Amino acid sequence: MKNILILVDMQNGFVRYEQTKQLGDRIEELLKSKSFDCVVATKFLNYDNSVYEKLFDWHRLKTEEDRKLYKDFDEYADVVIEKTVYTCVNQHFLQRICQLNGGAYPEKLFVAGADTDCCVLKIASDLFEHNIRPIVLTHYCDSNGGPESHNAGVICMKRLIGEKQLYSGEIRSADDLLDL
Repeated sequence: MKNILILVDMQNGFVRYEQTKQLGDRIEELLKSKSFDCVVATKFLNYDNSVYEKLFDWHRLKTEEDRKLYKDFDEYADVVIEKTVYTCVNQHFLQRICQLNGGAYPEKLFVAGADTDCCVLKIASDLFEHNIRPIVLTHYCDSNGGPESHNAGVICMKRLIGEKQLYSGEIRSADDLLDL
């Protein structure tokens, strides 16, 4: 079983804002620890007349610069999956994860990134519903909605996927993942 990290939407358009600037630094340290056998990065792509524009009047993540992975995170990504909704979990994703896991359906996947209360929450819930244990590394998650939104996402995940699937500690090496 491989340790696979789903790195959620760590893009310029999400990380440059005050609420998530420190998240970029924490994620950078996590990636430099080389604790994971594989990193799957997701990229959110907004587009004209999307549901986000229609219902939220939210027009970000439409330029190439906003869509790029933050710093040099693309160098750590074994796979980049583009998405236009909160989740990346679909049949194509599940097939790709099985390939990355040596052909086996994974028992667990690690999840980190932005935003805790939106994409991280939805991806973790979808993994759970596909019988994959999501281990959300909450120290490596944050929200552009600020601390209240991040905390709300954590509270919702406690109810949706169970408190044992949330880990708030730091990861310094693959050894830190052994008991998770």
